[in-house]
Amino acid sequence: MRLAWVGLAVVAGLGAAAACAGEDEDPSTFGPDSDAGDDTGPGDPTIIGEGGGASDVAVVVPPGDYCGDAGGLQAGAAWPLQGGCPTRAGRATSAGPQGARVRVLAEIAGGESAPAIGADGTLWIGSSDGTIYAIGSGGGTILRRRKTSAPVRATPAITNAGLAIVAGMDGVLYALDLGDPPVAEDAGTEEEDAAPPETETNVVHRATLSGPAAASPVIAPDGTIYVATTDGKLAAYDPALALRWSIATGDTFGSSPALGQDGTIYVGSTDRALHAVRPDGTSKWTLDLGAEIESSPAVGGDGTIYVGTTSGTLAAVTPEGALRWSFTAGGAIVGTPAVYAGTVYTGCEDMKVYAVSTIDGAAKWQYATQGVVRTPLIAGGGELYFGSSDGRVYALTSKGGLFFAVIAKGPVTSAPAISANGAVYVATENGISVVGP
Repeated sequence: MRLAWVGLAVVAGLGAAAACAGEDEDPSTFGPDSDAGDDTGPGDPTIIGEGGGASDVAVVVPPGDYCGDAGGLQAGAAWPLQGGCPTRAGRATSAGPQGARVRVLAEIAGGESAPAIGADGTLWIGSSDGTIYAIGSGGGTILRRRKTSAPVRATPAITNAGLAIVAGMDGVLYALDLGDPPVAEDAGTEEEDAAPPETETNVVHRATLSGPAAASPVIAPDGTIYVATTDGKLAAYDPALALRWSIATGDTFGSSPALGQDGTIYVGSTDRALHAVRPDGTSKWTLDLGAEIESSPAVGGDGTIYVGTTSGTLAAVTPEGALRWSFTAGGAIVGTPAVYAGTVYTGCEDMKVYAVSTIDGAAKWQYATQGVVRTPLIAGGGELYFGSSDGRVYALTSKGGLFFAVIAKGPVTSAPAISANGAVYVATENGISVVGP
């Protein structure tokens, strides 16, 4: 396979020395220039506030257990499922890329599935042509694949049993063998890879779901797999994919479930409610948020649940099911928020990213792009990475300043994923692009 390099737009932003030194930046001074591919770049960030009504009160926000219990996921995997953790908080421990280098890793049929990254660095991803791929993170070699009969919109989840759990729009839940570690790849040449031919991924277990699945599975510490289907069900399966229970949620879109630190499963629904379900399959509570929920929830370190609605509301909900606060954006919120240390970040169909205080829901800043933004990722250094339908991948500082932006090969259609060495991967309409090392 030959590596395809795409045009690179390094957007004027923080100098490398300033970024490494952690100097305070003025976010309003940075924005993509005309080299980004058109005459006008995305707008500069607007600084709105730093905590609203609570800004005059000294508040310490501990990060808490933002990840939850990841015992059911593969040890050493940098990004084993959508959101990185069972809470789907979108926070990584590894630092993100510090340079604006982008390349196409693999040219496959695009789709909404985001990559999951195993401990050996292999990317697992679904595609719109119904294929599940295992792709080497170095040279982009397709190591394994499994063909299904319908598009795969969901992001896989990689378990501690050495399996990739994938839910398909064909109504099947797959447990795929991860196989042997990949051979070393050469990412620095355009010569043909010397890797052995790809093999068909072995299906270790499979289960017939009650309907198509667009939502990404989540794995509990005991190996239980929770998956939502578009016929309005949330189901629990054991590690061998035997059904444990199923409960109605009314969702017909594909909100992916998230786990609270106490094991509660949270999932949104097009019936306008956020549902909380106990690990035994009984309903804990439901909260009507007034509009359809296509967003997947994220759980903060203190147990607060953050979720968006199609009316543009970002809601913060207590573990007991009470609305803590709500924030109104300028368009539908259908991606998953990312949350850490006092700030929740969300993309929006109004082409902006918002940073909102977890204390009271007051806006801190917003950054405008030229396309729809869905799901961001918070790297270990606090930087924010996300893709946009304008075909760019953006890196912002925690204060909303533009670090850099690069052009991917086509509109970005998925949430980002980050590897242990700080490379950020996104799916586009034309394949997978990687930013960084």
